Amino acid sequence: MSNRKINSAHFAFYRGWLEGLDLADLGERYLISGRELPAAKQTLRWLQDELIASARRSRPPMARLLKLSPSQITHLEHSSTISLDEFQATADPDGFYSESELIELFEEQHGSAIDPATARKARRNDRLLKRLRDAVNWLEGWVAVDPVPADPVNAWFDEAISDRLEGAGFGDLASLLACMKKHGPLWHRRVPKVGPVAAQRIQRWMKENKLMPTATLPVIAKPNPRLMPLEADIVPMERLMLPNDLTGIFGTNRVFSNKIEAHDDFAAIQTWLRSVGSKVHTVRSYQGQAERFLLWMVFERGKPLSSATVEDCISYRDFLDSLEDGKLWFWNLPRERWIGFRSTPRWREDWKPFSGALAPTSQKQAITILTTLFEWLVRQRYLESNPWDGVSCNYSLQPKIRADHSLTMPQWQLVMATAERMAHGEKFFRLRLALIFAYGLGLRLTEISKAQIAFHKEQPGKPNPGIKRAFDGNGWDIDVIGKGNKLRTVPIPNAVMAALSDYGDVVGLGHDVGDWPEGQRLFMTLGDGSWRAKKDDGALRQPMSESQIYRMFKAIFKIAASRVDTAADAGHLVQASTHWLRHTHATHALEAGAEIGEVQENLGHSSVAITAIYTHASRKKRKSAVEKLMAFAELS
Repeated sequence: MSNRKINSAHFAFYRGWLEGLDLADLGERYLISGRELPAAKQTLRWLQDELIASARRSRPPMARLLKLSPSQITHLEHSSTISLDEFQATADPDGFYSESELIELFEEQHGSAIDPATARKARRNDRLLKRLRDAVNWLEGWVAVDPVPADPVNAWFDEAISDRLEGAGFGDLASLLACMKKHGPLWHRRVPKVGPVAAQRIQRWMKENKLMPTATLPVIAKPNPRLMPLEADIVPMERLMLPNDLTGIFGTNRVFSNKIEAHDDFAAIQTWLRSVGSKVHTVRSYQGQAERFLLWMVFERGKPLSSATVEDCISYRDFLDSLEDGKLWFWNLPRERWIGFRSTPRWREDWKPFSGALAPTSQKQAITILTTLFEWLVRQRYLESNPWDGVSCNYSLQPKIRADHSLTMPQWQLVMATAERMAHGEKFFRLRLALIFAYGLGLRLTEISKAQIAFHKEQPGKPNPGIKRAFDGNGWDIDVIGKGNKLRTVPIPNAVMAALSDYGDVVGLGHDVGDWPEGQRLFMTLGDGSWRAKKDDGALRQPMSESQIYRMFKAIFKIAASRVDTAADAGHLVQASTHWLRHTHATHALEAGAEIGEVQENLGHSSVAITAIYTHASRKKRKSAVEKLMAFAELS
């Protein structure tokens, strides 16, 4: 910490400590490290050492004074509401009375007997504290400096934060500020291990030190795609401009009597995507894989997608596997031309096709999607043959559904108990509802985010997803549009309805779910205590996005992990995500005695065989079975 500088915030932090305030509270107000008590203590030790060293260079007696802590300067408490010094300032400002006469007068007016020795000690301590405060004030005027853009980050931030910033290429405040202005609130994604909370603290520090005009960076406006220039570079397909020999017009695998109107590869891909339908997530996934292969063929192989050969496909498969750092890279373009930061908007200049290494399952999915694309193009007579036919993945993969990706009953109970420890405000009731809702219904993340109150009037032939009263009058159901646009009905447990009612009471929707507005989404951003979902006055609730719901679950799982005794349980909870609650629903339902067909219908599985995976998830039952076998064979 020897290179760090001191500013007014450090002195405010130090004064608060002298007055006996809580270090964690002071850290939250004045330090970038926030409420982390070890970091606050470390900063206090460094600050005290620096102040003592500064005092020694100019006023040595002051250095001895600065070595004292508030606990060493005992502050005696008197039964009266004012101290003897304060009494003298009002009753005897000119010092007319002697000390004994002043104490006698104090006792007469305030009725509190004070031992003269105790009073003298109290007055000495008060004077000592006053001298210490004066010393701190003098030092602030001598050593405190304001940050400037040219300062290195390690001059102002603690070692952990500065190391991360420097590792990401931000060695000084100027480069960090430029990154904030360029990338907006998501700038911290350019810095590994710096999350949104730490980013907000750094932004607040920038504002308080007048390096940044606002506490919250403005969101960078999205440009009009029609006005963006076309480029012959690794950019999204809609901005790609290529010469005729790379567009696919003259592809070597083309058939020119095709059944579609597309004349080049880009148009053919767009037609294929439209044929998929309105399944947003599927279309997005298919587009991403087709776009990556198109760009790779053009800029790595130097030929259009419709000229791809089996050898090209094999090379692309190996390329996907080599994206991981540390693996051999023998491609023409460097890794940084292909890999960028996750969730970068497509209109940003730093957009890249990949955000990092692909897991084996993702590599397998890419090959499957590309095989499907080329097979469709062959059927439409756009291509003569499918070069992906017979190209397999490098990995032998496990089944997609992982039954072990679920919580045990003690782990689930711990998560709920952890949530109960929160202050019982709107945030708590929303989280509690989300946990019970996801566990009790086994819905996917997309289905949870779109959960709403169904419209009261049904329209024949049109789906009406949402919560509605059951047709037989026995409770409530929720109609869900799941994978493949398939509509299914899931009965809602009474515990879920009770959690909905509690949530409605807190946010102002009312206790009776039947009185909630039709089309009302269940999970909304936090408000100010009154329900204002659709007004033009600014402070509005918005439907929670899938990423917000996902992060909400991840946060409670992480907190629960910190409360368990075993590393295995902690590791399991840290890995848990929203989809784990769907697996937990299935596993616990089957263990509780539900029929497999009932669970299959609730989950929306196309086959009982898929749901049957969960019947093998209980290790306790399987362990009991093999132990019975060994006992039967008299081997136990």
